[in-house]
Amino acid sequence: MILIAVEMKNTEIPKDLMKGVVFRTLMSKLEEINQKLNDINKNMKYFEKKYGMKTEEFYKKFLNGMLEDDMDFFEWKASREICDELEEEKRMLLEAIR
Repeated sequence: MILIAVEMKNTEIPKDLMKGVVFRTLMSKLEEINQKLNDINKNMKYFEKKYGMKTEEFYKKFLNGMLEDDMDFFEWKASREICDELEEEKRMLLEAIR
């Protein structure tokens, strides 16, 4: 979870300038998240092609113990979970920008 707290004290920095800095920082973080999501999605597509199943199907089977303990499967599971976390972080940042 991301907490954004900005305390505006009596400083010499104009509020509009401060808002611009915060906005650009959030946009930069969004770009970083989008790049990570792109990389992770490529990784998951590789596994989908290799094993002939979609990530959602794989994830349910893996969690239910229906697949063996293969290193690819642990990486695929981790990719799915990281993707979910990044999507949630992206959603919260987008809400903060609006």
